[in-house]
Amino acid sequence: MHTQTHHSQARHLLICCLLVGLSMSACTTNGTTPIVTNPNEVAPNLSTTYTYANTTFPKHIADALAQVDNTPSNNPITDAGATLGRVLFYDTQLSKNNTISCGSCHKQELSFTDDAIKSKGFQGGLTARHSMPLLSVRFYQSGKMFWDERAATLEAQVLMPIQDEVEMGMTLPELEQRLATLSYYPSLFQKAFGSTAITSERVALALAQFVRAIVPYQSKYDRVKQGLESFTTSEARGEQLFTNGRDACSSCHPPPMFITSNPARPFGLPNTGDNGADGRGNFKSPSLRNTAERTALFHNGSIADIEQMFNGRIREHGVAGGGRADLTAFLRTLTDNTIKTDPKFSNPFPSVK
Repeated sequence: MHTQTHHSQARHLLICCLLVGLSMSACTTNGTTPIVTNPNEVAPNLSTTYTYANTTFPKHIADALAQVDNTPSNNPITDAGATLGRVLFYDTQLSKNNTISCGSCHKQELSFTDDAIKSKGFQGGLTARHSMPLLSVRFYQSGKMFWDERAATLEAQVLMPIQDEVEMGMTLPELEQRLATLSYYPSLFQKAFGSTAITSERVALALAQFVRAIVPYQSKYDRVKQGLESFTTSEARGEQLFTNGRDACSSCHPPPMFITSNPARPFGLPNTGDNGADGRGNFKSPSLRNTAERTALFHNGSIADIEQMFNGRIREHGVAGGGRADLTAFLRTLTDNTIKTDPKFSNPFPSVK
């Protein structure tokens, strides 16, 4: 009798312990919120910290930035914010089936654009336009984003591909729920915003900080402007043509970042079915930095490279005779190779083989 009672008590104690253990395993440290884990989690490597805030730009770039910076007062670049943005930028968990990230269509090694004319989305569908390069977007004074400028700010733009039915296929509630299942995000949000709350608004702020930090300033052109190097004869002639020639290129692409949100005259590239930014076939002009290495130009990727552009495929960009070689030589001085390899802009997630 006593033995049966002892066994019954032991079983009761074991069951209680198991229930307590299960209860504890389903709670966070405050004992109230269930932990949801993500079996697809692959944590980023953030063992090295990088500086994004208060970059010391050469004077010719710093002076220009002071005039056109589209950074809003409520979202300055911080090291913690941009670090979170970097993780978000490369995290495939931001797409419906965990296959596509922002970095899938804006590849660092390609100056944050794509070599495909149209990029593939999460189910293999193709984007409507060519991937716009993300260099120097901080210098686009109006702050309007996309080829057709449909996003009023960079903060608005960064959430739109995530919700696009072709690109990443998520809703914002789904995005917040997904990120909450990943163990590495609470501390990143805590460092960036002072609490672990994961919201789509904070996702937008962090992504915008990271993208604004992508500023090329270490090209030959920049070294020349600092008196550290000299143009070749051909490069110097090209700069003169670019700046002072008839219908000078610089009227729509002013130095030193070769970007403006208020070009001197509209430019149109006819494209059936695509009416652009103003309903008349005009499109945003991105920075010409690193353009000499791109293999698909303009919103539809219809021009293969700068040589083809100068050969008259587009009337407004045609260049006669020897001027083509000189302009090409000059544009090549705008290439900043460091931006394509700088680890602070690289993918922090280990490659899955």
